[in-house]
Amino acid sequence: PSFAIPVFSHSIGSWRVSVDRRPFAPGDLAARYDRKSADWQKVIDRHGFDAAYRSLIAKVTRQSRYRPHAADLRVLDVGVGTGALPIAFRRVHGRRFQLHGVDISEAMLQQARRRLDAQDIDVTLRRADLSALPYPDDAFDVVLAGHVIEHAPDPRLALAEIYRVLKPGGVLICSITRSSVVGAYIQAIWRTHRVSPLTARGWLAQCGLTSVRAVPYDKGAAARRFSVGYVGRKPDAGQVHPAAATG
Repeated sequence: PSFAIPVFSHSIGSWRVSVDRRPFAPGDLAARYDRKSADWQKVIDRHGFDAAYRSLIAKVTRQSRYRPHAADLRVLDVGVGTGALPIAFRRVHGRRFQLHGVDISEAMLQQARRRLDAQDIDVTLRRADLSALPYPDDAFDVVLAGHVIEHAPDPRLALAEIYRVLKPGGVLICSITRSSVVGAYIQAIWRTHRVSPLTARGWLAQCGLTSVRAVPYDKGAAARRFSVGYVGRKPDAGQVHPAAATG
């Protein structure tokens, strides 16, 4: 199917003016990230995302409904980049876990391998697209997604794929570019969706996740200008999907 990224929409009387933009083809997006890969961690460091990710994960996992309890924890990072989000998860979680990571950029996977090995994280990395994750149903206790869902031509389809690979009772922790001046700049450069908390919570709920919540980054954190964190939980086996709690 053909998708478009909404950029602008405004009503003037009976007229409605809107501007859409075609997303990058997967190969073009991969090539852009390949070119940026060597300096990508510097961007993360400059905007304080390592600390912001740790804070996000701590806020989420201190709540019992989202805290992973499996003895042999399996974690998937979709759009692993340089590995910043799973490294933050390891520092908060404290215990070893099995990590799988995917990215469409081979150069980013090389950066992730180097940094994750240095952190002694048990990791398997694969080149793959979010729209077709190479894993069976109900495979992971936790899925991490740092600034990748908004890259998907249709984020709802991407979230449906994440939902598929989560185990019943599993948790999605993600960060999504927010609607803001900074978000508009990122959208212009990367052709991403610019997403309000209401829209993001709706996407997570529509794919079947429950206990869906927005988790703003700490006041004063540079990451707060860019993004909002979100969490949702896949219902336990046999549970009828209730309306997601939002907040």
